[in-house]
Order: sequence, then structure tokens, then C-alpha cells
Amino acid sequence: MKIVGIDLAGNPTNDTGFCVLRVADDEKSVSTSILKSDSEILERLNEIQPEIVAIDAPLIFEGRNRPCDDELGEYGALPVTLRGMEVLAKRGSSLAIEIKKFNPNLIEISAKTSAKILGFHDPDNKKMQKRLIEAKISGDIDKRFLTKDELDAIFAAITGYLHLNGSTEEVGDDNGKIVIPKV
Repeated sequence: MKIVGIDLAGNPTNDTGFCVLRVADDEKSVSTSILKSDSEILERLNEIQPEIVAIDAPLIFEGRNRPCDDELGEYGALPVTLRGMEVLAKRGSSLAIEIKKFNPNLIEISAKTSAKILGFHDPDNKKMQKRLIEAKISGDIDKRFLTKDELDAIFAAITGYLHLNGSTEEVGDDNGKIVIPKV
């Protein structure tokens, strides 16, 4: 099984974290990278053909704040009406249209929320990475220090994996739904 997690940057010149989580039997392995453009992301998704794509970015933008953003505010989710979030939401909603053309199994997640719910969150990225290694996740994670974007992409992929296994819930409504791990 292959799951892709993406920590999308609002600006295509900035780093987007990209993670492929491979699950075979009880083995979980991640390969991570940094991508920039939408075409790079779409090309990689087309090559990989994942079972699900989980993106840490708003996938619906209508110019106003969404109930799901308000509901997850306690976890640090930001309103889509903030300037930086608006740019991210516009890119996320545009990219979502393209991804759905060849992979309709696409979900919006909040990496920080997932990390907090699952007990991995720490302001120190190295501590967070160590906790993931202790949880028996292998691959790039135990070969080098990962960037914050790559770690967030891992949490996106983990949330996608949990979603495939029925261990998530949706927060929000028709104006936007964010998938989070079940508590």
C-alpha cells in the first residue's frame, strides 16, 4: 500500500514536503523529498499511483473562513482568511482539482492537529522525528534529519493511512472538511 502526504507551500517557489508512506504487513517506511511546482507534485503522484493523497492545505476556498478551521483552532489551525493562508487555500483548491482527475481519493488534513492528537507533536523537530522512529517508522526518517515540511508530510501520510483503516473522523461541513485521527 502506498499513501502520499503533502505539506503544501502557498508559494510554488517555497518548499513543499512530500512523503510516500509504504505499508507492507506491519512494516511502515517513508521516503521524503522537497518539491516546488504543481507540475512536479502531479508528476510524482502520477508515477506513484497512491491509494490516497492527504494534503496539509485547504482544498476548498470561497473567500471566507470555514467552520472546520474554527473547530480546529484549539490545535493551531489558522483561518483561511489570513493573507498567507488565503494564498495557500487558492493553490490547494486549484491543485485539488487537478489531483482529482486521476486520484479521487484526496483528503484535507492538518499535520499539526494530527501530530498533537497522536502524541508526537513537539516544537523541537528532532524530538518529533525521534518519536516517529520509536513508533517503528523507518526509511529516510532514520537516515538524516528531516525538515519541518518533510515531517508534516509524514503526518499527512499517517493521517491518510489511518483514514484508509477507518480510524479518522471529519471535522467541518460542505464548505470544507478536515480529516483528523480519532481520539
